Amino acid sequence: MTDQYGDEPQQPQQQQQPYQQQYQPQQYQQQQYYQPQQPQQPQYQQGDFYHHQAKAQGQGIQAMDSLSSNEFIVEIASERVAGVFAVTGLSSYSLKLEDGKPVGLEYPPLVVTKMVQQDATLQFNQWTRETVAARGTRLPTRDISIVAMDEGVETRRWIYRNCWISSIEFSDFDSDKEFLIEERITIQHGGVEEVWPG
Repeated sequence: MTDQYGDEPQQPQQQQQPYQQQYQPQQYQQQQYYQPQQPQQPQYQQGDFYHHQAKAQGQGIQAMDSLSSNEFIVEIASERVAGVFAVTGLSSYSLKLEDGKPVGLEYPPLVVTKMVQQDATLQFNQWTRETVAARGTRLPTRDISIVAMDEGVETRRWIYRNCWISSIEFSDFDSDKEFLIEERITIQHGGVEEVWPG
């Protein structure tokens, strides 16, 4: 009886020792696997992806002197427009080709996506009302500036001349969602001037 009970403490030691030998390499491998990915995790877990992408890459972005897509302002007749979400169709020029040869310039439309605002005195609302009232006659025009910013400093400006509104579309009303209603304003123009500061 004594020998049987005396042997029992030795059995857990024989089983525990190979378990520790197997567990330690697994823990070491997991530590090696996750360590390189730790600096990349915050950019997917917090806030705006592009903001954290630029923050993570840091000096690499600055060394490239790149523009950030979320730092811009829109101006109508030199007055800043509030509530703009996005601008698409930004282009310096587009060549018009015939038989593979350039014969002139084409001007792709600009699309401004913004929140719907109720104040009738705002620039876009005034312009929209004038456009609706001018059906069948000459449409009202404006000059629009898209300004790229870098920490509050202007870095480049695109000035679109003789702009007129060709269409306005609205996002869907949906009682299941709490999103702001957007309006997408398609703007035709007669040319663009690209201005570099300094």
